[in-house]
Amino acid sequence: MTDSFFHPISGFDLPRFAGVPTFMRLPYVPHGHPRFNEVQVGLIGVPWDSGTTNRPGPRHGPRQLRDASTMMRAQHAVSGMRPFETVRCADLGAVGPNPADIMDSL
Repeated sequence: MTDSFFHPISGFDLPRFAGVPTFMRLPYVPHGHPRFNEVQVGLIGVPWDSGTTNRPGPRHGPRQLRDASTMMRAQHAVSGMRPFETVRCADLGAVGPNPADIMDSL
């Protein structure tokens, strides 16, 4: 069993609409955090519009995915798998692109 620090916050402990929105309600562990090196699966958002033409908005994707993922459960309803018991997962935040300079962002 992994350290409970790396488990999602339960809906019984905090309503799903409350708190800081992280992916799957996992802990936010930015670079420099004392437990950063313990993360085995880190999720990183890339807010970026330049992959589309005449369609601004993909930059909001990471935030929208974090909001939508609040309904995910710690245990899969059919298989019974509990992935957070086997690996240490965390939301590592999002990269900071430069919307005025593609090369700087890359």
